[in-house]
Amino acid sequence: MPGTREESIEFQNHLVVLLIANCVRQGLYMSHSSTDQKVTPESSQAVWQQDLLASLVVFLVALPLCMGIALASGAPVAAGLVTGIVGGLLVGTFAGSPLQVSGPAAGLTVICGEIIRQNGMQAFGLAVLFAGIFQLVAGICRLGQWFRAVSPAVIHGMLSGIGVLILCGQLHVLVDERPRETAMKNIAAIPQSLATGLAMPTWDSPKIRHDRIELLRMSNALGTRQRTLRGNVDRSLNRLKISDVQEDIVEAPAVNPTLVTTALRPFQDEQKAIGAELDAITARAEASAIVKAGGAAAETLTAQLTAARKKLETASTGLEGDAAEAVSHSQKEAAQALEALTAGLKSHDWAGKIGLLAVLVIFVWQFLARGKLKLIPAPLLAIVVATTASQLLQAPILYVDVPGNLFSGLTMPTADTFSESPLKSLLIAGAVLAIVASAETLLCATAVDQMHRGPRTRYDRELSAQGVGNIVCGCLGVLPMTGVIVRSAANVQAGGKTRMSAVLHGLWLLLFSVVLAPVLRLIPTAALAGILVFTGFRLIDFKGFIHLWKENRIEAAIFLITMIVIVVDDLLTGVITGIVLSAVKLLARFSQLDVEVDDVSLATDGPKTVIKLVGAATFLRLPKLASRLEKVPAGADLHVDVSEMDYIDRACMELLQNWSRQHAATGGRLTIDWDLLNNRFQTRKPRPGH
Repeated sequence: MPGTREESIEFQNHLVVLLIANCVRQGLYMSHSSTDQKVTPESSQAVWQQDLLASLVVFLVALPLCMGIALASGAPVAAGLVTGIVGGLLVGTFAGSPLQVSGPAAGLTVICGEIIRQNGMQAFGLAVLFAGIFQLVAGICRLGQWFRAVSPAVIHGMLSGIGVLILCGQLHVLVDERPRETAMKNIAAIPQSLATGLAMPTWDSPKIRHDRIELLRMSNALGTRQRTLRGNVDRSLNRLKISDVQEDIVEAPAVNPTLVTTALRPFQDEQKAIGAELDAITARAEASAIVKAGGAAAETLTAQLTAARKKLETASTGLEGDAAEAVSHSQKEAAQALEALTAGLKSHDWAGKIGLLAVLVIFVWQFLARGKLKLIPAPLLAIVVATTASQLLQAPILYVDVPGNLFSGLTMPTADTFSESPLKSLLIAGAVLAIVASAETLLCATAVDQMHRGPRTRYDRELSAQGVGNIVCGCLGVLPMTGVIVRSAANVQAGGKTRMSAVLHGLWLLLFSVVLAPVLRLIPTAALAGILVFTGFRLIDFKGFIHLWKENRIEAAIFLITMIVIVVDDLLTGVITGIVLSAVKLLARFSQLDVEVDDVSLATDGPKTVIKLVGAATFLRLPKLASRLEKVPAGADLHVDVSEMDYIDRACMELLQNWSRQHAATGGRLTIDWDLLNNRFQTRKPRPGH
């Protein structure tokens, strides 16, 4: 793995060249033959044309989702775009589901956001790398089908819980607010954010709005740098067991001050660079129309710049010393000061209107789109409309931050990341990512198979391809991928015929991100949040819950409990709770035995008793079965119907054998299908008459 920044950039450039070369090779190969379906030379061109059209549609669907999911995960926009590129160019080539399209998924945003918050982007790359390795090994070991062996109630409850988390978190982003630390805090703060976003916007002069946009972009980028620096400093101190990232200030054990100074030295230059950038922002603000206009807005901006300057100076001085607790505190205050500066420049009311406009466009388009208009993705249309409106109005809101060089915005793990990161917790995080991503991918593949008549999914190959893709994503320090039903359905509906449509969509993502990055910077983040608000709402499976409630209320309860635990606690706890409840339900069903007794009088044969066994005959139900047998009259003709019995254990088998001998001694007769009974219990077949 690359050890320096220069090596990382060189590795990234080589990887891009290899991916493009792979795309070209795949295209040349598929123009002559196809492993997905047999095509004649005459139809090859038609297939190419259909794949080309489908790839453009999928690209238009994927572009806003890649950016929005990255922002929702707390990752740079570039991390979502690169994942989509790898999902198309690499995984699209080797996937076991030819028409499935892979990329960053909304279902993983909660897990990714938590890992990034706790460990930073570099260590997050290791978690994705581990997830890919787990998936690759599972695919090689042919475990693909096992990832589908999860109760639908748990899966849909999990996705619904994730939908609630996305919806509640992105409602704050929709008004240019930062999401709260927990889901419950997000829910509690929704009324406040909505009130802020629904307020009537203020109309400043075009020049003031223009200057606010520029200052807002600069301060927001600087605040992101300071938060990243704070996280790196806290993690560095935490490795010395001095400062705990989860606490503001903790009591530190005695540590050699030299170790503290050495640990903090690498961050001093970055802190000074942040201070220099703040000076540039201050100079720009003093020349802006905001300050020249005077009034309360100018005074507030000047005061916030002054306060931020003092906090940054304190943070810079702290990094040159050896007082660990003071460093943690000063870093926190510096980040808060820059966040306050950014908040003062935002216009939450304008952001709320732009975000709601995006949601409204998506909602209305669901009903208006007819015929070929359905090929226009609603999220893309929402982005176009919201971006156009924000540019015409010069709305002083947050816009997407995309670096000029796509790969320069990535934070790749290095050799030092392995030695400095908590590998045990990252392995656990990687396992969780692998399980959730694999289940979502393979369930998506099953759904895609039902949409077309082409080749069926090879689950183990699909799982291996996902593993390879996530290994590459982990090395690049970007988001993990899954098969995504929205993009896959768009691919099928647009007429995609082979895997080439998925590969080409990755190529379009790459070209657009590299060549037209300035266009992406025009997109307001509130519009992307609006898309995710709608996506989160769609993930909440209301119809599925109602259907379960009508058919099986226990399954509906598992669905609801899984969703609630995910929202109240966390995703892993919720999924484990759902699986445990499903297992308890299965055990309860497995130990249930119904013994139906029917006395029949026949004129020719005399009295006959019929006992029908339904369910599972285990030792837990032995007393019930024994009591029913004891009520059979001596010398009676007993027929035992085991056609609807699922299982019988040794205890109940021996009970029937012993009772058969005892009943025969009284002159009675037992009629039972011993062959069928032995199929329910693998043991030596009883001798006739026993």
